[in-house]
Amino acid sequence: MIALISRWKRQGPRLLFACAAAFLSLMICTKSSFLYPLNDWVDVHCFFTVGRGILHGLTPYRDLYEQKGPLVYFLYAGAAALSESSFAGVFALECLCFAGFVYFGGRIVEALSGLRGAYWPAAALLAVLTPLSPAFSHGGSAEELFLPVMALALWIVLAAMGDRRPLNGRQGLILGLCAAGALWMKYTFCGLFLGLALGVIVWYLHDGWARHLPRLIGFFLLGVIALSALTVVWFALRGAAGDLWQAYFVNNLTQYAHNIRSGAYDPPLKNLLNNLTWSIPGALGILWLLITRKKRGREAAAVLLGAVCLFVFTYANGRRYPYYALVLAVFAPLGLAPILRALWKLTQKKPALQRAAAALITAAVTAASPFLASIYSPNVYLTRIAFEDTPQYRFAQIIRQADDQTLLNDGFLDGGFYYAAGVQPSGPYFCTLNIDLKDMDAALQRSVRLGETAFVVTRQKKLQNNRLYRLVDECSMPYEGRTWHYYLYRRIDEPT
Repeated sequence: MIALISRWKRQGPRLLFACAAAFLSLMICTKSSFLYPLNDWVDVHCFFTVGRGILHGLTPYRDLYEQKGPLVYFLYAGAAALSESSFAGVFALECLCFAGFVYFGGRIVEALSGLRGAYWPAAALLAVLTPLSPAFSHGGSAEELFLPVMALALWIVLAAMGDRRPLNGRQGLILGLCAAGALWMKYTFCGLFLGLALGVIVWYLHDGWARHLPRLIGFFLLGVIALSALTVVWFALRGAAGDLWQAYFVNNLTQYAHNIRSGAYDPPLKNLLNNLTWSIPGALGILWLLITRKKRGREAAAVLLGAVCLFVFTYANGRRYPYYALVLAVFAPLGLAPILRALWKLTQKKPALQRAAAALITAAVTAASPFLASIYSPNVYLTRIAFEDTPQYRFAQIIRQADDQTLLNDGFLDGGFYYAAGVQPSGPYFCTLNIDLKDMDAALQRSVRLGETAFVVTRQKKLQNNRLYRLVDECSMPYEGRTWHYYLYRRIDEPT
């Protein structure tokens, strides 16, 4: 108990600051914030629909088909447990996860710079710089939610390397749990852990610690197996282990990369140039470690291997959505370390001035965070639109008045119409995903052809050659730089 109190006295204020900094930044930067009518990102609604479905006894992949890892849906189920009818739970989830990234990012800077006071300005800068980038997208991505886990793993490895001490069993177990989290969140995230593992092996062999490797590997595998077993058992108890395997692994590996519905996006390297607020610090940090490799060779090897493997895993399937790059923001803290070290050297003989400079940077950056976000965040346009003016709200008003409220989101990813109307999908294929899956396309076409739902929502395209539905409303809304037009159809035999 005394140890816990002592640790809280040391780290409690830092955690609270990370939470406050995350809140101030995300209040503007994520569409899940209370300042927005809703988060209109289709990916987030896919996650939220499945998460809400879990609370209602539905099982991902079998009852609600989606293609991300199950950990994403469990997190969104937790958010839905706080609120199914608003994004309050999602916003709280984002704030907690981003606070974790800010906290561990600050610890990384502290470990690399050797300056205890570096945590505060580093955390403040990370809270501002990261969500201002285009890769942050609308808010709520799997990449955003997993950043704290990546930062935790990177901090554990770099701190141990800096102290020149082998990783202990507890740290190995934590790293295994983190790696398993990557596997079950989005397995492209595993690239970081492969790179760090290679870096640790090289480090152990170079320092003559090979005898410690079996024990470390054992604890690491224990963490991987424990979390993986819990995941598989959860699905097995629901008779859906096969659905998990088929949807998450087989279909993604064989179908997702060949999808023809994805748009034209910038290539990976150009995508990084679009995110200079964190790609410049990340590149600077890697360069600094390489330049100082005589002193930090272990850290340089681990970071370089981790960055290369993560980059390759992220883009190996040929996709290049803008938000993919956000995972590489985990390396942003590396560049803040040499910057703050240089600042400390300028005032090394004046401790009072060092503390004042750190406090001033921290306070100024934190205070400016909401203002910078309101100027540079690409999401703020949506704050000017009232919920009552969104197609989600307008269509929901019609759907809620009907006796039969069954709904199909046809021809595009989940647009938030299930969420707004407060209804659950009536079948496993509840929207058109970015994957060439014949069963999905056939099921959606059959549903419209046979009139299996009372309502159908389409985007940009009207229903063609269909005599079962009539158009009852339509509405436009800006989304990702263009205006999209939505149509609501009602089955003819449904009374108005």
